[in-house]
Amino acid sequence: MSVLFMSPKGGNCTTVTASAAALLSAMNGRHTLLIDLCGDVPATLGMAEPTRPGINDWLAEHNSSDAASMVLLGEPVIDGLVVVHRGSKFVDGQPRWRQLADALSSLPHTVIVDAGNGFIPAEIAQSVSAVTMVTKPCYLSLRRATTMPRPHNVVVVREEGRALTTADVGNVLNVPVVAEVPHSAAIARAVDAGLLPARVEQLFGAHFSQLLTP
Repeated sequence: MSVLFMSPKGGNCTTVTASAAALLSAMNGRHTLLIDLCGDVPATLGMAEPTRPGINDWLAEHNSSDAASMVLLGEPVIDGLVVVHRGSKFVDGQPRWRQLADALSSLPHTVIVDAGNGFIPAEIAQSVSAVTMVTKPCYLSLRRATTMPRPHNVVVVREEGRALTTADVGNVLNVPVVAEVPHSAAIARAVDAGLLPARVEQLFGAHFSQLLTP
């Protein structure tokens, strides 16, 4: 199973959502790989800033490494969860998206991809089990979302005081809402303190019951 998390715009908590999903997947006994295309996962999970090569280095045009080599680039976070961080800021040459798509389809892991609000090649979107959009009930975010390829489902980060509701998001995008997460100070404090792995079950467990259901 593989899930790609993306967002129409920055500031929608995509990395926190993807990281929480990966942590909970591992805690539920799945061997899980979290691929960080954006570069923010280590800070979100309280990891040291990586210095080793990462996914951007693996994607380099003249690299010939296979899927197993990509997994070996990863660093363990908790039992069952390995993070393949971004590595170099940019990919050298034309990215090997086709090889990454093949890896996502063939690896014997639950694979979570944090794509943030970056470019998502069609090969990658088509190779995963689900594309999950993360958004707040925000007019600007939804306006952009309607111009993008439709995701399979959506996670709504609920903010108090918004005119739009979670139901509005589902109706506009015409896809299922698989999770609704409060935009809470407790989650922000856990991330700021590097304690998301220790608190993820308490903060997200009740909200993510449908999210990683095959």
